Amino acid sequence: MARLKLYLALMKTVVEKTGLPVPAPRDVVYRWARGEKPPRRGRAYLFTGGLYQLAPYIRATVRLMERLESIGLLEVGLRASKVVPPGLARLAVRPPGSEVRRAESIVSRIYRMLRPLEVAYPYDADAYSGAILYENGLESSFEKHINRVYRRLRESGVERIVTIDPHTTHIMRTVAPKYVDGYSLEVESYLEVLDRAGGVRLGSSIGEAVIHDPCYYARFENVIGEPRRVAERAGLRLKEPPRAGRMTYCCGGPVEGLMPRLAKRIARARLEELESVSRKIVVACPICMINLGDAAVGRGVEVLDISEALEPVSGSS
Repeated sequence: MARLKLYLALMKTVVEKTGLPVPAPRDVVYRWARGEKPPRRGRAYLFTGGLYQLAPYIRATVRLMERLESIGLLEVGLRASKVVPPGLARLAVRPPGSEVRRAESIVSRIYRMLRPLEVAYPYDADAYSGAILYENGLESSFEKHINRVYRRLRESGVERIVTIDPHTTHIMRTVAPKYVDGYSLEVESYLEVLDRAGGVRLGSSIGEAVIHDPCYYARFENVIGEPRRVAERAGLRLKEPPRAGRMTYCCGGPVEGLMPRLAKRIARARLEELESVSRKIVVACPICMINLGDAAVGRGVEVLDISEALEPVSGSS
């Protein structure tokens, strides 16, 4: 119980100080855009919520916690981290460069699929949604955070956003209106947008894979048919695991920070279920990608984000 209280207090402190759930560079959310140079004005705005970009730092933070736990210093580390300056904390959380590049590449791939639809980007108004606060019951902190996020978007003239992960989609579409007076943003996930956008031509060189439905898409936002139809249109054959759609099975992500060992057991159980169908697994969530990817190490199984299995075909209009 003491560890839980410390962990929740740490999350609250880090988000309040930096706007991010874990120690990470200040420009982590919008750094990917430097190479793509998306326009600042358009019909809709890509709102990444930063979760893909933060995934490597979340993973590195969990690994640091595991190391501290193994030597009996986790509670000491959690207490100390509350008073450590953010810049110093970032020195302790340093993910491999390959993971950071992959995360930014995923965001770039998603943007390139949406580019024919005149989707713009709000740059520094793109911000972490605060999902970790809400999902762990820190409602007061979440309410303050989501109001700041909403205010920045509206001050930037944003009225319609396209999200790229299930946690951010759920927060911005279903949860935020309950905490923000006069909430008026129109919210769709990029998979929903691509599903009804006939002018965007996509291809795939993957062949076939088994799909893992993220809980927040399938159970809370009813985004189930969209990834399947988008994949089918691109020539990617998605096979179904025993538990799919609304009956999908957790990747272990919700307890990753609190109980890493339990999260690993859940991830292994889900991976075994998925790999019984295919050695290629397609996910649509950065947290699922982390947990199932870790569980797949050494098993000859490839875990791909769905955006990595799709690519724009020249001539999209």
